[in-house]
Amino acid sequence: MKKLLFCIGVVWLAVISVTSLRTPAQRLSAVPIDVEVRIAPLPVKANGVMHLLYELHLTNFSARTIELLRVEVFDDSSNPKLLASYKDADLSSRLARPGAGQVSEKRVIAGGMRAVVFIELEFDRSTLIPSALQHRLFFKSTDGPGEDSIETVRVAVKRIPPPVVASPLRGDGWVALSGMSNTSGHRRTIVVVNGKARIAQRFATDWVRAGADGLAFRGDPAKLSNWSAYGAEVHSVGPGTVVDVRDGVPENDPSSEKKAVPITVDSAPGNYIIIDMGNGYFSFYAHLQPNTVRVKKGDRVRRGQVIGLLGNSGNSDSPHLHFHITDGNSPLGAEGVPYVLEAFEVLGTLSSKALLIKGGWRPEPGRSADKRRLEIPTENAVVRFPER
Repeated sequence: MKKLLFCIGVVWLAVISVTSLRTPAQRLSAVPIDVEVRIAPLPVKANGVMHLLYELHLTNFSARTIELLRVEVFDDSSNPKLLASYKDADLSSRLARPGAGQVSEKRVIAGGMRAVVFIELEFDRSTLIPSALQHRLFFKSTDGPGEDSIETVRVAVKRIPPPVVASPLRGDGWVALSGMSNTSGHRRTIVVVNGKARIAQRFATDWVRAGADGLAFRGDPAKLSNWSAYGAEVHSVGPGTVVDVRDGVPENDPSSEKKAVPITVDSAPGNYIIIDMGNGYFSFYAHLQPNTVRVKKGDRVRRGQVIGLLGNSGNSDSPHLHFHITDGNSPLGAEGVPYVLEAFEVLGTLSSKALLIKGGWRPEPGRSADKRRLEIPTENAVVRFPER
């Protein structure tokens, strides 16, 4: 195989949005950059600390080219405390340029173009998380003198706990490929659906499995049953109502670059299930085996109920379960929200995906399983889920 990739394909498309975030206290700025926050961050616990993930959308409404020099994040208090500051290469690593193609410097925003700043903040405990965040952004026109700034771009922080769910799989050796991080492919995938740019996969995970030998497969990779994850039972993470189902999409040959069906935004999930869990949360299970979906639209499901089998349909290069939770009934046309699992154990971390096909993954000698409760697994964590 030329590659081993476990993710829904990246689709970068540009949009134009006019939103004013200026507060009465903000000084006037001549910078023609529109700043928009699409979704307020919701704190989530991972690796023992609290995380806030959100984005700043920056659109240049002038004809001239403008360079983003620095982004500063403060708490929203009478005496603001600096929480983070990004510049130079560090800032560039947090930027995406939808629709711009390959650019030599992501911080340089041409007229009419957009940049997206992906921000992740960490706090040792929830009591340290402010109720809102303030921002200061520094810019320089490439054909003008000096620099200017936009100040006090305010972002509210949601003060509600994330949904608590059971695991969608059972047993050990499950690897959180492209799991929660600020750099994973899921985190950086912006998809435009019905005229709106969304990040449905903001907290998504591709669950692939390392077998007892540490390998993702053995023997001929073209044979799906040779893969450790293939055929695993997929469980509903909570009670709810099935609101969307797709079945009958044929599976891909993992040894071939060619997909069984042409890949579009609509076909990317393959066979999938969406369950309305209430309170505005929808759980999404993708790439299932054809003709194994055990529910239909309108069914009520219980927590832990088997709803299908793990497969390799849609935009999937090898058998895995793509799982995420959103705020709407759509595979990709909704915003991804964080969630926490009731319980799981961390067995280690996958340092390289190549280990799954060469040599096999092994836990560190002498390391015991790290029990976690009410956390979300992070990218490349190798975990054990409860059997019941």
